[in-house]
Amino acid sequence: MTGRLIAAKMTEDQLQEHIRTLCAGLGLAAQHIHDPRRCWLPGWPDLTVFGNRILFRELKTEHNSLSPDQRRVGSLITRAGGNWAVWRPRDWTGGVIQRQLQEIAGVQAELSSA
Repeated sequence: MTGRLIAAKMTEDQLQEHIRTLCAGLGLAAQHIHDPRRCWLPGWPDLTVFGNRILFRELKTEHNSLSPDQRRVGSLITRAGGNWAVWRPRDWTGGVIQRQLQEIAGVQAELSSA
């Protein structure tokens, strides 16, 4: 099955589980907001990942779109200098998520200095 086909069928929960497993393997702390409707700030990203930087990530399937609240919070985070983005299954199958997580875990720096 091609990466595009895998991405098209992947649910948000499946994407989240892949990311959780990778974060644990890289020694990154990650917080998932289970019910964002109960946040003080509606639209808060699904994941906050801590490494040598902090990533704020909204998870979406290939076809879901951001809500107005999610767009507003993303804008607030980026205007304040935060690293906010949307991750979709294609980012998993294409290696984008792995590269970004390895970067904040310091894996690339360790590999290049070896």
